[in-house]
Amino acid sequence: MRVIAAELSHETNRFSVVPTDLAAFERSGIHRGEEILQVLRDTATPIAGFQDAADALGFELIPVIAVWATPSGMVTEHALETLLQELVDGIASAGQIDGILLGLHGAMVAEHVDDADGYILRRVQQAAGPNVPIVATLDLHANISQQMVQQADLLIGFDTYPHVDQRERGMEAGQAIVRIINEDWNPVSALVKPPMMPTSQNMTTATDPMHAIFERVHRLEDTPEVLNVTVAGGFPPADVEEGGVSVIVTTNGDESLAHTLANDLAGFCWSRREEFLGGVSSWDEAADAIAGMKRGPLVLVDIGDNPWTGGPGDSAELLRFLLTQRVRNAAVAIIRDPETVRFCLEAGPGTQVELSLGGKTDDLHGEPIDVRGYVQTLSDGQFVNQGPMHAGVSVNLGRSAVLRCDGVQVLVTEHAETPIDLNIFRRHGIEPTELRVIALKGKGHFRASFEPIAERVVLVEGPGITGSDLGRLRFERVRRPIWPLDDDAAFE
Repeated sequence: MRVIAAELSHETNRFSVVPTDLAAFERSGIHRGEEILQVLRDTATPIAGFQDAADALGFELIPVIAVWATPSGMVTEHALETLLQELVDGIASAGQIDGILLGLHGAMVAEHVDDADGYILRRVQQAAGPNVPIVATLDLHANISQQMVQQADLLIGFDTYPHVDQRERGMEAGQAIVRIINEDWNPVSALVKPPMMPTSQNMTTATDPMHAIFERVHRLEDTPEVLNVTVAGGFPPADVEEGGVSVIVTTNGDESLAHTLANDLAGFCWSRREEFLGGVSSWDEAADAIAGMKRGPLVLVDIGDNPWTGGPGDSAELLRFLLTQRVRNAAVAIIRDPETVRFCLEAGPGTQVELSLGGKTDDLHGEPIDVRGYVQTLSDGQFVNQGPMHAGVSVNLGRSAVLRCDGVQVLVTEHAETPIDLNIFRRHGIEPTELRVIALKGKGHFRASFEPIAERVVLVEGPGITGSDLGRLRFERVRRPIWPLDDDAAFE
């Protein structure tokens, strides 16, 4: 049994002015052929899960291409077509194949096609032929389309946010494709999309409403006729017609049961919609929280400029707040500012500097901040995540500098990246457990590593395109009416 394995993934924020070109994918790292298994084996990724299944079940895995890019603006036509053609060519040159395993995101948008993941699946199916089954993993924040469901034999979404189950879902996909190839399974899927498009600050699966929703998911999956249940919370800033919550129930040949269960579960999601709102403190409340700390660290997270939601990462609002509050023993990750990094590299460690930091990408993420400090450390910005999320995965921040400004250590980078791992600080000589305040840009993924060491977590929302206030964004393509944009949205 010979099975293709590949990953082509991006979460696209249509409101970002930073295009996702081929260079963006290359910066994240494009792995090809056997190199994929050498680099990603035993990591917390779907590809590693595919390999686990191949090892356990004895099928041959044929790796073709594996790549994802940090969330940003529209994927260029050239980038998508170049990478997709490489995947299609790999399928064509592989000889006789029995199945295909894909790692997709589900919220990719390209210049020439809104439903880029559906487009990828269609091209892959055309290349492989109608009798070769396709099983794909999806991010919990996918915007799932009917085309995606139709082009794949089975879609398997992550069950956790932070996404700590990626390897397990990859293993599940590998097990599933063997059952489909052996004709033990005849997957039939129903997709239901209630008219709701929540943001993700309250979408973590350890707490309600998602905790309650996934309890139902797992009970349904215990039903013998049910092969898989996927609930995706969606990704609003993709601004696509299929944006928002998706429910897929896949049964073993029972279409009526799939539709009934999917409708029921979608109705339950709709009934809990108000619980996705809120969860964000004011900056004044954040100041009170810092003042009331006993031991620390307090983890302060700005959701307005989250690189893993497509923010440019160059907002300086966290640093501005900490300096205004005269907070000491704090660290900020990150501010993307290649110009500042170059200046620090030329100045050298220990040099006193005065510069204008951040706020250079657009006018949506606040003004630059004028700071005075010294260059504490310089690095190549490369490290490996310790996990639990993306454990073993290499990260490249580009050349980086740590500036010390009045008791606040600021990690300044060439590339935008969301800090999800303690090693982002340790790589640069900062021990996060000894800080009074850890200031991050993020939404939910940081919780896997940082919440266990925190006295308290506080979310705030600075200016930007990735926060909870959808009123900041000018949606043009999402289906309407949809909650919470429209009070008249209804689901029967």
